[in-house]
Amino acid sequence: MKNMLSTAKAIIKDNLSNKATIFFILVFPLFLTLIFAFGFAGINHVTQVVATNNQDLAKYLNSTQLFVGITCNNEREAILHNYIYIYTQNESYNISYPEDAKYLIPSLEAVLNEYSTHSSIVVSATQLKGFTYVDYILSGMIGVIALSNGVFGVTGVGAGYYRDKLVERLAASPLKSYEWVISLMLYEIVITFISIVPILLLGLALGFIPIIGVLFVVFLIVGTLMFSGLGAIIFGLTPKDKLFIANVAANIVTLPLIFLSNAFFYINSFPGIIQLLINYQPVSVLNDIIRQVTVYQQLPQAWEIAYIIIFTITSVFLGEKLLKLREID
Repeated sequence: MKNMLSTAKAIIKDNLSNKATIFFILVFPLFLTLIFAFGFAGINHVTQVVATNNQDLAKYLNSTQLFVGITCNNEREAILHNYIYIYTQNESYNISYPEDAKYLIPSLEAVLNEYSTHSSIVVSATQLKGFTYVDYILSGMIGVIALSNGVFGVTGVGAGYYRDKLVERLAASPLKSYEWVISLMLYEIVITFISIVPILLLGLALGFIPIIGVLFVVFLIVGTLMFSGLGAIIFGLTPKDKLFIANVAANIVTLPLIFLSNAFFYINSFPGIIQLLINYQPVSVLNDIIRQVTVYQQLPQAWEIAYIIIFTITSVFLGEKLLKLREID
């Protein structure tokens, strides 16, 4: 434990003294957030997806060409994805909607009146606590930061230390391979917490006040470990005499996980054929958890917690096995 902490401290001190590192952990995430928060807000801030427990109503909504109707029995899941949700019971229709969808409600009520064949129809609408598109971006960036710091941090620091022959000096010390890998991961946790500071400050400036509690801290740490393990796997599998391959591989893995996720765009913005994949990939699941604990103040679902824990244990274990400090350890 002492070796890991002292090594992690040395890595932190070494890298945080580098101006390029400071740029990528502070300025770049903020720059990316601003681009999506303001550059794309005008074209992606509205959801027209209506989830309902009534299959016939979902089909009818699709036929109107005004809304995309889907079947869903879970209001919590629907609102988490910024969908409108309609619970139907007999001729009673209870609409729950996020703030961004408020202006769509009169049209939806008119559609429901057309759909119903009874004059005794009762329609009620309730705005639930949720997020605007800017809030969505800010909360989604947290998962992106955990991913990019985890993968690029491990591969970048590792490649730099191999290039500068520092690994040879570490290999001559009593430090074990697993201690080396865990030290890198501890460094990633520290820089992830540093990276989210400007994002949270931007959120305060724009009126997004996330609930920062114990669960947020726990899942941010676990998420960073999960992606750090992925970075260790990538770097462990690539040849150390061709370090550029590790960076290429990291980009090939990381960029699709960032942009084919729910970090910047609502799930319904993607083609239907890949929505299932996007919904259940690790960045999206982590972002769903972060949004639940920071926006809705709710516990994540059991399957989400199990997913993240299993993925983290697997990636950290494989990363520790594959990323060797020495050829023979």
